[in-house]
Amino acid sequence: MRQNLTLKSMDKPEIELISRRDFVKYCGGLGFALLANPSTSILDIIPTSTPHLTMQLDWKYNVQFAGLLLADYYGLYKQRGLKIEILPVNSDRNVFEQIAENPLILGCGEQDAILAAQVQGYPVKAIATMFQASPLGLMSIPEKNIHSLNNLVGQKVGIHGNIKKVMELIINANGLSPQDIEIVPISYQDKYDRLQSGELAAVQCYSVDEPIGFSYKTGIKPNILKFSDYGYDAYVQVIFAHQQLLDHHSEWVNQFLKASFAGWKLALDNINQAAQIVVDAYIKPDSEYHNLDYQTKSLQLIADYLTCGINPDQIGYISANRWQEMSEKLAQYGIIDRVPSLTDSLDSSLWLVA
Repeated sequence: MRQNLTLKSMDKPEIELISRRDFVKYCGGLGFALLANPSTSILDIIPTSTPHLTMQLDWKYNVQFAGLLLADYYGLYKQRGLKIEILPVNSDRNVFEQIAENPLILGCGEQDAILAAQVQGYPVKAIATMFQASPLGLMSIPEKNIHSLNNLVGQKVGIHGNIKKVMELIINANGLSPQDIEIVPISYQDKYDRLQSGELAAVQCYSVDEPIGFSYKTGIKPNILKFSDYGYDAYVQVIFAHQQLLDHHSEWVNQFLKASFAGWKLALDNINQAAQIVVDAYIKPDSEYHNLDYQTKSLQLIADYLTCGINPDQIGYISANRWQEMSEKLAQYGIIDRVPSLTDSLDSSLWLVA
């Protein structure tokens, strides 16, 4: 569980983040009250004039969330009248269940995960995105000479989690048959060893993170094939919120987005300083991410994903047409069961930058 954290700076006011205990104190039963009475406003329940929101991340503190963390560090949320608690991944809870129970929680995740939750009936909508393209990909050791998808024909590729169907989408979308590349299920824990041993030609990776970690552990700089170069056009690190929060307090969400993307602009303007702040103020000393060089390199890669295909002043923007087209492709390949209606899936009115 995250400890109470007070961040200090020479030229900034002290910013205190509320603990999970305090958050529960204010709104532990809020989600059930709202679900029981949809006409009830969140403000009717919270005994404070300052909105308390939680941003539930889908991974550990690191520079993948630099914009949010800098917005917190510099008091940008506070300046917009919000009190925000940013929490690292909670592996014991499904974030969609958390948000269904408590509409004061926002989340972030990949487009397919959000769509799947919507199909299951969770009352959430995508509202903006941090990454314009997916960092999912494959990494291989240089000796294998893997420079394109065709180089993997007749070889074994290690995939973990639920990415097997994504890999099948990529294979089919590029004119190959499922038999051309053998997909092997692997565990996250041993994939580096199996790649380095030569057993596998390539393994799944998150290209803004894992190749850097692999290099630190092995001294090998891997080759990368990006899924986004082969037809996987999904949005990633998409911010989503409960429908009731959007209905009753869209202004809170809008102010949250303004502060968050202002934080991202600060991060992009000075990557070295942003990485330093994240490492010093947010990452625990025993974390693999508590490494300034690692985090600086990662943020340099992330910068490209924030602005891929758009103008720098459009960060956060989700194209409704692209969202819908990718949703249909995800359903076509069985990654989601069906396509939710666009109006139920995406609300782009809160972040109009295009």
